[in-house]
This record gives sequence, structure tokens and C-alpha cells, in this order.
Amino acid sequence: MARDVHTDFLKLTGFEDWEIGEFMPQWRLASERLKLTDEDVRNAVDEWLPSNFETGLLSVRKILNCFVRETVDLTKAVDYKKNGVKIVYGILPAMSVFYYALKLAAPEKVYVGFPDLFLAVVMQGFFHKLAPLLEDAEQGGITYGCRHCALNKTRFAARRMDIIPDPDISWIWGLVCDEGPKTDEFIKCLQFPNWNTYVLRIPRDQPLYTREDEVDERVRYLAAHMKDGFEYVQKQIGVSVPAQKLKDVVTFRQSYFQKLGQFRKLMAVDPQPYGGAEAYLLSYPLQVPLNTGVERMEQALELAIKEVGQRVERKEGILPAGSPKLMFQITPYCQPWIIRMFKENGVLLSAGGATKKGMSPLRFDDPYLQSAEIWLRGATIVNIGYQAEQIAEQLLTYNFDGMLFGFFDFDRWLGSDDRLLASIVEEKTGLPSFYIEGDFWEDRDYSQEGLRTRVESICEILKMRKIG
Repeated sequence: MARDVHTDFLKLTGFEDWEIGEFMPQWRLASERLKLTDEDVRNAVDEWLPSNFETGLLSVRKILNCFVRETVDLTKAVDYKKNGVKIVYGILPAMSVFYYALKLAAPEKVYVGFPDLFLAVVMQGFFHKLAPLLEDAEQGGITYGCRHCALNKTRFAARRMDIIPDPDISWIWGLVCDEGPKTDEFIKCLQFPNWNTYVLRIPRDQPLYTREDEVDERVRYLAAHMKDGFEYVQKQIGVSVPAQKLKDVVTFRQSYFQKLGQFRKLMAVDPQPYGGAEAYLLSYPLQVPLNTGVERMEQALELAIKEVGQRVERKEGILPAGSPKLMFQITPYCQPWIIRMFKENGVLLSAGGATKKGMSPLRFDDPYLQSAEIWLRGATIVNIGYQAEQIAEQLLTYNFDGMLFGFFDFDRWLGSDDRLLASIVEEKTGLPSFYIEGDFWEDRDYSQEGLRTRVESICEILKMRKIG
């Protein structure tokens, strides 16, 4: 019997045998819409996924499963809209609680999703095939030479290629990415006049080292903007979300965050028992809504905690005990070969764990104030002095041997922040900080061989420090 690589793919990404028959037609239609060939799928099954992810672990396969389901569901958005479902988009990073509350209030009437994120993770991280979408966006006017964000290009290309429809409302969070709002403006003005957008922004004007979540005026200012945006979105799609629904989602979000903190604490055990890319993907329900539901990802997290616990008992790790560990603030899951290359050179690359502030109780009862406080205490989205403090805490608490920054040199904010953070963090901790030029979302400008010498040099430095 001829091999069916699509069946193999679904098995590898955590679908049970009894699910495959029902899901297969949806997957085949989605793969056609995404222009994935049988050879693309075969390469993912035989080479890319097994070499870059710990697919021998059931929890890893279940994590991949959530992203496959969400991407397949994304390709149905055109059909959803034809059937009267309201389409709500957003971009990374955002407070996902508002999108989940919309879905909770009207599960059959609303589609919520971040199309560019799931397309980038699956097309690049799982298949290494994001380039065709990026090339389409570049042909459409987002030029290659200007080094625009690949995530924003993907959103534009997905619409140009009719993978996704115009949204009823695209709620764009410009709190970190200031190109995201401009991309939506570009999409609307250039080609798709029905692309409806609402932008959330706040000024980045706080003094260095300000603990922004402790400044009540700052929290209340952001909460008011979140509330204005959420009320506007509800009005646009004709859905009213009871306050209790939003409170319930914030409560669930904090429960998930606590479980994730438990998992990250287990990750600090030597030898490290779990891979870096897989571990980071588990955090996505905190920042990104899953239209298919968060329950499967929560089950994957609980399974990961169980499997990691078993590995810790057996003293089983990704690399031998005593291997150097580098912390990466946002693990490059779209380029999992970077993590693999470090591993091949005897160094583990992983995200940090929860901070004391992150695990502490919230100060407010109002869900908007809670959401603003959560946002402003996050290590990756506040001013760089506060970030540096939290990174330093994670480095020392979770026994890392150094810090790796980079792969955001295309980003006007994150790219410059990383360069400053590298020197501040090294001074605070006495641990080496490294910076690598590159693109988090795509790798057309640098190859594995081109990066190998840099990676090998960093790994040799860490090994020498570990020995000496």
C-alpha cells in the first residue's frame, strides 16, 4: 500500500487514530489552501519535526496538535464569514483574555484569531515554508529591502492570497509593535478598503527602571484604553460580553499562568528535561486566542508537567547534567534549527521562568485593571530597565549560564532594546550576554551554515566558563 504522508503527519502531531478519519478532509483542504505539497508534508514528517522537536514525548505532539488545529480552523474563516460569523483579528503580543471573553459570550457567532501568528508558526516552524507568503507580500508593496516584520507581511499576504477574509474588526495592539497598526492602515488604503481596524496604543514614556505595574496612574490609564477598545469591538460585531465573563477569563488566565510557572520551575532542574521551543509554545494561550479552544493546550501543559516530573525522577535530560544553559527571552520557535544547533554544540537554549512579581497576587479586582497590571508587569513588554531587572532575576533563580539576545534586529523597538539590555544584564549579573543579528520569523537572510561559526564560538565560551 502506498504511503499516506498526510496520515503520518496527523499522527506525528498528536491526533489519535479515531480522530484522523474525521479530521483528514479538513486538513487536506487546509493544506491545499496553504499550498503545501505532499513533499512538504513528507519532509516535515521525516526530517523537520523529528529533528527540531522532541516528538517522542506525547505532550510535545499534543502541543503541535493545537497549532495544527488552529491553523486549519483559520483557513475556514472565509467560510465562517459567508455564514454570518463575525471575524475578529489581533496581533501578537496582546492580552488574549478579551478575545476569549468574546468567544465565551458568543461561541457560535464569533471567530477570534491572530492569523499571521499561526501561519508563521506552522508554515515556518513546522514546514520551513513561509517564504512564498513573504514573497507575495513583497510583490504587493511591502518591500524586501526595507526589512519589514515578516509577521505583518504574512497578514497582508494571507489576505492577498484569500487565505483569510476581511475582518469585521481587527483590534491591533500597538503597545510593542508600532509597525502592526501601520500595516493594517497600509492593507486598507492600498488594496482592501473593508479591512476595519481599531488601534490600542500607549506612550513609551516611563523613566528607566520604572516598575510600571506599581504606578496606579499608569495602570488605570492602560485599563481605560483596554476598556474603550473592548467596548468598540463589541459594538462593531454586535456582541455584548457580561462583566462576569471577562472576570472568569482573567481568573482562568491566572490559573494557567500558575501552572506554566510550575512547569518552568521543573525546567530549571539539571539536567534540563524538556526542549526550549516546545516549552515556549505552551505559553501562547496567555498572549494569543485559540478559536478552537484553550482546553487542549491546558491538557498538553498538564501532560508536560507530568512527563517532565517523570524525567526529573529518572534524571533524564535533553543534554547531560552540567551542560551550559543559555536563557533566551523569546525562544526562536519559528527557527527551531537555532535551538538544535546550540544543542548539537552542547548548550541548551530555553526561555526563563516566572518571576516573583509574575507569580504574586494581583492588586485589583476589576478585570480591566487586572489586565493592565498583568500587561505592565510582563518582562518582555515594559521599559528596558524593568526588563533588565526581571531578566537578571530569572538568570540567577533558574541557574542559567548566560543570556542570548537578538533575532529582532528588524524591529525598531525590540531590536534596539535588545542591544541595550545585553550590556545592562551582563553588568547586573556578571554572566555573559550575547547578541546575534537575525530575524525571529524567517531566515532568508541567514543560513544554518552562515550562523554555525557564531553559535560554535558562543558555545565554546560557555563551556570554558563552566569548566574554569
